[in-house]
Amino acid sequence: MNTPIKAFLAVALLTSSIKAEEDTPSISALAEAASQFVIAYNEKDASAIAQLFTEDGEMSDLTGQDLTSGREAIKARYEALFSNENSPGIAIEVDSVRLVAPNLAIEDGTAHITPLEEGAPPRSIKYTATLLKNDSGVWEIASTRDLSDVTDAEGELFALSKVLNGDWTCQVGDVRFDLAIQWEDTGKFLVGEMLTTAPDSEPQTGSIRIGWNAARKSITSWMFDSLGGSMQNFWTATDEGWLIRTEGTTAEGEAVTSSQTLVPENDDILVWSVTNKIIDGVKQPDTKIRLVRRPPEPAND
Repeated sequence: MNTPIKAFLAVALLTSSIKAEEDTPSISALAEAASQFVIAYNEKDASAIAQLFTEDGEMSDLTGQDLTSGREAIKARYEALFSNENSPGIAIEVDSVRLVAPNLAIEDGTAHITPLEEGAPPRSIKYTATLLKNDSGVWEIASTRDLSDVTDAEGELFALSKVLNGDWTCQVGDVRFDLAIQWEDTGKFLVGEMLTTAPDSEPQTGSIRIGWNAARKSITSWMFDSLGGSMQNFWTATDEGWLIRTEGTTAEGEAVTSSQTLVPENDDILVWSVTNKIIDGVKQPDTKIRLVRRPPEPAND
């Protein structure tokens, strides 16, 4: 998990409004810890935040493989986070605070993270945190762990957007293909426009809408071309990228099916492969194209 998300989860309990079945001195002390963090975070004071942890406090992901232990290491993580002037905002929903012992509290909740990057939608992360009361009666963070990404799209649509957002182009012989993808205003769908041009034919346009299918628990997309054809695509995340199963019809009513893969070669190159494409019962040649990210247009003076 990347540094900003882990850093936010590490402080989730401190930025929240504490809820419990009844108010007690211990719960009030936990609430006081929250105000201390708010001051430190607003001042981007990594040292002050690190002091809110126990000496050997730790931040961990679900698998435990990405672990940050000790105040100095935690301080370094927050220094890296605060070095970005666009550090995201956060809101917290606390599901429960349990005092399992006089000096031990466990908190469970959801962190809602709002990136400042243009077009980036909020994310929601389930977390759990353990706090210990030290000999001076001050509550300190002993450990935090993120449990799951519970963003509307289960995090998968967000992950795809990080790869696919932007303007892309591909040239194969005399044929040029352009693709532009961005978030829709609602933040629920990725939307895009396609343009295919060739010297000996009229330009062909198309549109694409990509969303989260809650019933299938997967990404689904719909494509429509200017000739009247339409396709529905079902996405499955793989270790390398995405496997896409396609079915639809051409403008003439011919049935179309295919298997596709979308694999990022790096941040600026996508490899899009189409295999087993069948149109009206006839298998088509396999194809592979490399989409290259187009640089931003120069700003007008």
